[in-house]
Amino acid sequence: MNKKIKSYVDLDVYQRSYNLSVIVCTKVIIKLPKEEKFDLVDQLRRSSKAIPRLIAEGFAKKHQRKGFQKYLDDASAETNETIAMPNQRYLF
Repeated sequence: MNKKIKSYVDLDVYQRSYNLSVIVCTKVIIKLPKEEKFDLVDQLRRSSKAIPRLIAEGFAKKHQRKGFQKYLDDASAETNETIAMPNQRYLF
């Protein structure tokens, strides 16, 4: 069934990224060591929250193909950062 997209909230990618940011902020971050509070935790919180925000902001520029694409590219970059960060703490 095709659902008409009226708002960024109707986008599956927005809904999934929002739900994952909630999981990162409420379940993943609390399991990290306290010594990571001001470095890894802070950056992980910011990058995970940025993903749905960038999708929403980009949707507002959907009439500009390149504008929308730029925000989707930025959201993709934040996604990669969010995925890579928890593994980084084991390197140092």
